[in-house]
Amino acid sequence: MNPFQILREIKSVSFATASGGLPEVRIIDVMLIDGEKIYFLTARGKPFYKQLLDGGVVAVAGMTPEYLVVRLKGQIQQVERVWLDRIFEANPMMNDLYPGEKRDVLEAFCIYRGVGEIFDLGRHPPYRSRFAFGGAKVEPPGYRITERCTACGLCLPACPIDAIAEGEIFRIDGEHCLECGRCRELCPAGAIEAGAGL
Repeated sequence: MNPFQILREIKSVSFATASGGLPEVRIIDVMLIDGEKIYFLTARGKPFYKQLLDGGVVAVAGMTPEYLVVRLKGQIQQVERVWLDRIFEANPMMNDLYPGEKRDVLEAFCIYRGVGEIFDLGRHPPYRSRFAFGGAKVEPPGYRITERCTACGLCLPACPIDAIAEGEIFRIDGEHCLECGRCRELCPAGAIEAGAGL
């Protein structure tokens, strides 16, 4: 599964930035995918534009009707105006919204480096896969059981999706872990650590 193509197919997804230390979120179209780069645009008069320039990062999340979630966070950069033309070619309906020279108020951006995950909630058990792009590094998903495990077994029934396997040291399958933390709360040995997250 290509997470970038999934976001392009969803098209209208949540983009989050920060302003004054508070989160801001809005729906923005994923206008173009080129390799592992995501292109989008906004108008210079919007608060979103200033937040992009000030912060240099964005978080994105979208979900298909089949409950396939793609989320990522990454660094952004403003790109040359030639990308604006390419965006309009790939999204002809934009010509109705910003015809001709009225598009001169728009600026194109690209997410070029970051980390993300695909989380398939439409299957049982759910499946989580992480990815990195543009030279970034990502941590594996899920909680982890450390060598402090006493194999008491209290974590087994605690897991809502049976992602824990028995052993001398029990093991959590990070690709199926919901990261809810229930096992960690019930572990008397304090042997379970939260994953690093994105």
